[in-house]
Amino acid sequence: MGASEYKTVLETRDLTVNFRTYRGEVKALDRVELSLFAHEVLALVGESGCGKSVTALTILGLLPQNAYVLGGQILFKGEDLLKKSADEMRVVRAEEIAAIFQDPMTFLNPVLTIGVQVKEAFLVQRGPMWSGAAEDQTESGAVDRNIRDFLLRKDVPNAQNGIKMSGGKKERIAEELSKDILKLVRLPDPERILTQYPHELSGGMRQRCMIAMALARRPSILIADEITTALDVTVQAQILTLLKELRDTIEESLTTLLITHDLSIAAETADRIVVMYAGNVVEVSSTKELFRKPLHPYTQLLMKCIPDVRKPVIRLESITGSVPDLIEPPTGCRFHPRCPFVMEICRVNKPVLKEVSDGHLVHCHLY
Repeated sequence: MGASEYKTVLETRDLTVNFRTYRGEVKALDRVELSLFAHEVLALVGESGCGKSVTALTILGLLPQNAYVLGGQILFKGEDLLKKSADEMRVVRAEEIAAIFQDPMTFLNPVLTIGVQVKEAFLVQRGPMWSGAAEDQTESGAVDRNIRDFLLRKDVPNAQNGIKMSGGKKERIAEELSKDILKLVRLPDPERILTQYPHELSGGMRQRCMIAMALARRPSILIADEITTALDVTVQAQILTLLKELRDTIEESLTTLLITHDLSIAAETADRIVVMYAGNVVEVSSTKELFRKPLHPYTQLLMKCIPDVRKPVIRLESITGSVPDLIEPPTGCRFHPRCPFVMEICRVNKPVLKEVSDGHLVHCHLY
């Protein structure tokens, strides 16, 4: 099925972001265009400083004070997120677009138990989640639910609209849902974990709690920004396996934007891959097609930097040159100072993102 046949849930158009610094204006994003399709895992890959996290923070409305959007649009459910107020974006983050970041200890409150923080993710929701429940519903009935159905249906299981739910009943249901969602992310003994503080858990367990808290808000989009970087290889594999299981479990309601600098993680997890370089999207393709036939010179060179366990150990190739200074980025194509196929037009004219085959786009004058 071609890319045009998928439903687009979010897209950026000509997204341009600058940062004000004491040295001058950093051109962090240069007319970034990407589309996120329903129910997919889209990986945004590239080296440090290429604009991956800035793209995510712009979507979330969480840019630092010294950053500003110079132009473009972020379209979500027919609305431009860039036109929303801070309060409106707070609602979007609470109910529609959830994020998980690299270091969970930075985002978990150290003086509150995991139970308090996970339960709050349920209680903060509005609308059909707490629209009503039968008053004669017993506590045992309240906990007899399938968390997968809860995540898909966007209402309280067995709820009957029109009957106001008491605060105590909401608390009990949220507490039971907290146990259920910790089980969903494969945390053992959730009752005990709910009573613990973040510092009492390992890095992998804290990251799973962050995933649980993000899923508790039943978002349309989950943004996972370098969530395995600080973890050892074994725990990385467990987290990636968990993401794939969640995609299969709640595939009808969850779309994931996975941000990583590691192509092997993208290959293992993503349906499609967007490659970024120096604030530009340089290639977009299905994962299988990108590894079969990378088109952009930067992507080709990245592939050569990946060790192949099937071959004898040899010296890995590297990309000559260095990442450009984005205060004064190169004219034309930003990759041209490092490109082995550079032409005169590359130094002068910025290429456009062109579709060269079904769903495979490249930002290069060679095509």
